[in-house]
Amino acid sequence: MPLHQFEHRHRVIFLFTFLASLLFLNSCSIQGVFVNDKLATSHVENVDKDDIVQSVFLIGDAGKPSLEKKEPVLAALEREASKYRERGVIVFLGDNVYPKGMPKESHDERPFMERRLNELVSVVEQSGATGIFIPGNHDWGEWSDDGLESVKRQNEFLEAKKNTRIRMSPQGGTPGPDIIDIGAHVRLVVLDTEWWLHGNPKPLYPNTHDENETKKAITDSLEKVLKSAGNRYVIVVGHHPLESHGTHSGFFDWRDHIFPLREIESWLLIPLPVVGSMYPLIRNLGISNQDMSGSKYEEMKHAFENVFSQHPPLVYAAGHEHTLEVLESDDEYLILVSGYGTSKHDPSLTHADHTLFAHRHTGFMRIDILIDQRVRLGVIEPRSEGEKSEEVFSMWIRQ
Repeated sequence: MPLHQFEHRHRVIFLFTFLASLLFLNSCSIQGVFVNDKLATSHVENVDKDDIVQSVFLIGDAGKPSLEKKEPVLAALEREASKYRERGVIVFLGDNVYPKGMPKESHDERPFMERRLNELVSVVEQSGATGIFIPGNHDWGEWSDDGLESVKRQNEFLEAKKNTRIRMSPQGGTPGPDIIDIGAHVRLVVLDTEWWLHGNPKPLYPNTHDENETKKAITDSLEKVLKSAGNRYVIVVGHHPLESHGTHSGFFDWRDHIFPLREIESWLLIPLPVVGSMYPLIRNLGISNQDMSGSKYEEMKHAFENVFSQHPPLVYAAGHEHTLEVLESDDEYLILVSGYGTSKHDPSLTHADHTLFAHRHTGFMRIDILIDQRVRLGVIEPRSEGEKSEEVFSMWIRQ
């Protein structure tokens, strides 16, 4: 081999190795539990369950559970919620049926999808809690023209249970906000955030003529329900987060660059270096409105943030990002991301200055309202195939 060809080949190999090293060093997901330094030494005592007047459980993206055995995170959720029975409310934060929502009864996959949703329903029935099911983008059939009907079919399936403790909210593809006052201390405000992002047929507000008028009506209604809450703690819930640090916010770790087909199925570990890096680049350019870089997502995010800046809730909680994150907002509320509701996920995740907690692990969150009006947040993860659970993070939201 001529010397100049040998030198050129080694320059290419060196450059590729150098770039690959940079990629690995700068695109690694956090591996363990991350807790912000300002909370690392703080102690949050456990509370007696008799001192809790209301518990709100938050779990998202649970619509692809293991059907060979009880999904560990669902087993842990059922056991924890059973401790509180009628004092507990479980909010399923969307994507309750993967991958394209509830199909028609004549569809070959209908029985299989019913089994998936029934796994979530069973948690509510067995625990004695109340269950609220929020639609997510997968419940809307992703980008399907049948998306609105898919949401309606899921609603009809839940209504057919004839269980007053189980409901879908908002219903019929409407955007909300729905108001669910729980006991004397909590106001749950429910939004169907996918309404903002879905491009196919969707209902408008009464007495509005187009999407823009409905969007204005949504934010006006949201402002009113926040202002009228009185002394209740307001928990706003939707499917899409206002902030996160996973792939939907633009963070892709080295596995996403090398094995881009993981996005389809976590076991598709087919190496596609260089070509694979095009996928994160395109995602960050805003090609998908399911990402925060998408124009519709940005519009929705800013609309809600403008309302919350004037009338901050206690928390805004969502799923969509398959992570567990507790984030500080620029205003006086927390942003909770609880979207790791099945072991089928395999996310990428980093942290930022406003991250209080982050972990790449299945789990759920619990907000406890105490008799003395204190509010405690706990993050709970399954252990031993769901036979046990561990609270890996806690903090006082109000003390």
